[in-house]
Amino acid sequence: MVYNFNLFLTSNESMTSLKSSRLILSLIALLALSGCGSSDNTQTQLDVFTQITPSERSFTIDDFKSANFKISHEYDVEGLIGAVSASNGFWKSSGSVAKEYEIRFYASHADAIELGTSLAIEASGETALLDEEDATWDVGLKDRRAFFAGGVGTHGSGTVQAMYGGYAIYGNMVMLCEGANQDQALEHCALLMTIVDPQVVE
Repeated sequence: MVYNFNLFLTSNESMTSLKSSRLILSLIALLALSGCGSSDNTQTQLDVFTQITPSERSFTIDDFKSANFKISHEYDVEGLIGAVSASNGFWKSSGSVAKEYEIRFYASHADAIELGTSLAIEASGETALLDEEDATWDVGLKDRRAFFAGGVGTHGSGTVQAMYGGYAIYGNMVMLCEGANQDQALEHCALLMTIVDPQVVE
């Protein structure tokens, strides 16, 4: 009896190839499911984000550097009562344009609320104090201003408004976030914090 070894080898090679293909497809499916779970959890974290969020973590600017946050200035915090440090910079989420942030760090969540709230209100939103003679803490004041040029056919040089539409207190931080209003600002704060402090939200 004569055996066709070439056919046998070809058959074995086909089986090996089929097993490899199945393994690759299984891995792709697993990664896709994992990605969907991560995406769903990120969306949940965004949905439950609130203006004041307690956290046991003590954050520093290094936590933001690792999230690809680009620092523009590190401020002298003299006069910013209770603050340990403060920085401003920008961060770009996937598929969007970069947004500006000012982040003030305190020794604790309680300090951030007690000592940081009034100055956060003063530095953001429609009632922001953007002139040196009005602001309690005027360091970095120019970074809190957004200039809007006058439209085509209008007279005048435009208006100055607050860069930061609102603020959030997260753990030991006060975050001023770019936005036209408080809702937009909170959305941008939330997007950044899903990267800096990703959480499993049930």
